[in-house]
Amino acid sequence: MQDISLTARFYYLYEHFIQTFVFAKHQSFSQGMELFNENDKLASVILKDHSLLPVINRLGIKLGFGDETISNICEEKGIDLNFFVEIINVFHYEAYFPEKRLLDFPVTIVIDYLIKTHQYYKDYLIPENDRLIELFLSASPEESSDNELVRKFYAKFKEEFVIHINFEEREMFPYILELNAVIEDPSLRDQFKTKYPSFSITSFEKEHSNMDDKMDDLKNIIIKYLPPNYDQNRGNAFLYNLFMFEKDLKNHSRIEDHILIPKVQQLEKLLVSHD
Repeated sequence: MQDISLTARFYYLYEHFIQTFVFAKHQSFSQGMELFNENDKLASVILKDHSLLPVINRLGIKLGFGDETISNICEEKGIDLNFFVEIINVFHYEAYFPEKRLLDFPVTIVIDYLIKTHQYYKDYLIPENDRLIELFLSASPEESSDNELVRKFYAKFKEEFVIHINFEEREMFPYILELNAVIEDPSLRDQFKTKYPSFSITSFEKEHSNMDDKMDDLKNIIIKYLPPNYDQNRGNAFLYNLFMFEKDLKNHSRIEDHILIPKVQQLEKLLVSHD
């Protein structure tokens, strides 16, 4: 009887702790963070968080929108309003990630966004990093061994990252889009199964390596092994760009790992259930 009462007491205390923790977390989140909504003026949103500029660009919006609200702009441009609002909030607040709501969006919208993000990386962020690291390292050419260490590590990171996103665009995204098409049109089933005889997102997940750790390694190498006489302004500019890249990449990975992959697993189960 004593063991039972102790067990009951333990579970009571555990339940009380969990309820208190969840309530405190909710209170902290709701008091400290005001989510953007469809009635907000987009100009005000950008003034509050300028790091959202590339995010709204890849969602199809450029500057020059006056005092229009998010709702009006999305309607004018044919952008999914709910997806737009959720994505900017995910990028604005690190603690905000509404998996259930994000899982409701069509897989085509998610992939279109991810492809545009890749484009931003390849067309701007990576070339800008290339430019900044060369400006930075060329400012202290006498530190050749340290410079080479940083340069080689960065080149390796870039190479692996480009391979990673090219693989997704060449192999993984087409597989997902064709799978989605089969669910919408079962007449495509045989063609799909011929092309992908052992279909499974897990086969692609093996290649879907986590670049976050490699980004951490890159930052650590640069911070710990900078040449003693490095140009502070150029070094800071390069690191600032890396930190921006890291923030974007982490949100990109969260969308892929917690939204895209689970959605594909749902589609695969649907396909199997129709056998």
